[in-house]
Amino acid sequence: MARPSAFLPLRGLPSRTHRPLLARLFASSPATSTEKIERSDLNVAVVGGGLAGLSTAWHLAGRVKSLTVYDPCPPGQAEASAVAGGLLHPLTPKNRIIWSGLEGFKATLRLVEASKAALSHAGDERAARRLHSAQGTILRPALTPQHVLDYQAAAARLPEWLEWLEGEEWQRRANCPGHGLLLRNSIVLSMPDYLRGLWLSLQQLHGSTTHLTWEQRTFPSPSQAAAAAASTAAVAAAAYDVVVLASGAGICAFPALKDLPIELVKGRTLLVDQQGWEGEEGREEQLLGSALLCGEYVVPGVDMDREGEEEREGGEERRVLRCGSTKEYIEDPWGPNPKKEEGGEGEDKMNALREKAERIYPPLKGGPAAYRITTGIRVATQRSNLGKLPILGRISLRGVEKGGKEAGEEGKTWLYTGLGGRGLIHHAFLGERLAEAIVKGEEMMLPSQVRAPLLKEKKKKE
Repeated sequence: MARPSAFLPLRGLPSRTHRPLLARLFASSPATSTEKIERSDLNVAVVGGGLAGLSTAWHLAGRVKSLTVYDPCPPGQAEASAVAGGLLHPLTPKNRIIWSGLEGFKATLRLVEASKAALSHAGDERAARRLHSAQGTILRPALTPQHVLDYQAAAARLPEWLEWLEGEEWQRRANCPGHGLLLRNSIVLSMPDYLRGLWLSLQQLHGSTTHLTWEQRTFPSPSQAAAAAASTAAVAAAAYDVVVLASGAGICAFPALKDLPIELVKGRTLLVDQQGWEGEEGREEQLLGSALLCGEYVVPGVDMDREGEEEREGGEERRVLRCGSTKEYIEDPWGPNPKKEEGGEGEDKMNALREKAERIYPPLKGGPAAYRITTGIRVATQRSNLGKLPILGRISLRGVEKGGKEAGEEGKTWLYTGLGGRGLIHHAFLGERLAEAIVKGEEMMLPSQVRAPLLKEKKKKE
């Protein structure tokens, strides 16, 4: 069966000479800057190897003496980041540019290019090819008359980012009748490949100037994740000059952070085999080549977790649809016994998710049942007038002890949390800002909007 055009092997992102918008975005790219990079003799520990931790580590490498990433999983397998949908674009659900969306999009594309180059250099051409789709691969179907009006107005307002599609053009891209928006310049990432490529890039670019270590610690059960994060942070604080706490849901290990405006959200995703469907008249269903996004998402991709499965003929990759994701808010995550879901509740949520996915992509109604469910827990912040923004800054972790000494004094520990559902658009941009602030020891270099929650908490305690 022919591979969808959106996932044809690519040498790189589309030529900037044919993308005026991307040309402007990259006009001031640091990659072409002659500014001297400031270096330090800092020994840094990053607790967490997901989007927040790896982006910060990537920008710190080459600028510090040593860098250790602590995570219970190998590179590319972080719990929440590795199972994310991988949809990269700078737009809100209402089709407006998100806070720092253009700067974030540009910064993420730079890391995507670095990750791809590293995978190729390591000889993993298959991973390099599947790392990202072609640009313009995300569609937003119009499911109601109001969607039609709103989406057409948005396309007129943001023609560089949005295009209204209908008729044969929509059918060709969405593999089903309908109409809606094409998110221009958007791409879909294979998250495990992207994260693993970032770590390889660190090693290849800066292994000779910065001592790099990935410290993997495996714990008996997921319920011990918070305690593990606390233990790791204590060890790191005692041995390093700087500790970056980017441990996602592990933030619940630190009572001192309980009053931050955050909540934990569990997201579950259905994996449906995309190959071998029989549609009408017994013909095999054509593979979907675009991602569909309208609240929930249906994203074509590859399932790389083959543990316990037989290899497909000729080593063929397993083409799947990722249908996600649920939004399940965890009650009292700081308590000793967070509320556990009853068995029936989980099944109801997954059935509701399947129904929503079938509404976005009607051919799913005739498709097979999900063969696997992936789960991740992300940290979300409270909505502000700018949307839900991450939280970054210096913190004091009183009570994190090592050898009877408090190991989280102000100035030594930095927090990076709350990427939520828009981690891809913000992680690289803010990781770069955080690295700069750490090297120069100046918290004011971080955007005031992401420092605001920590500043409020500090004023309360004064």
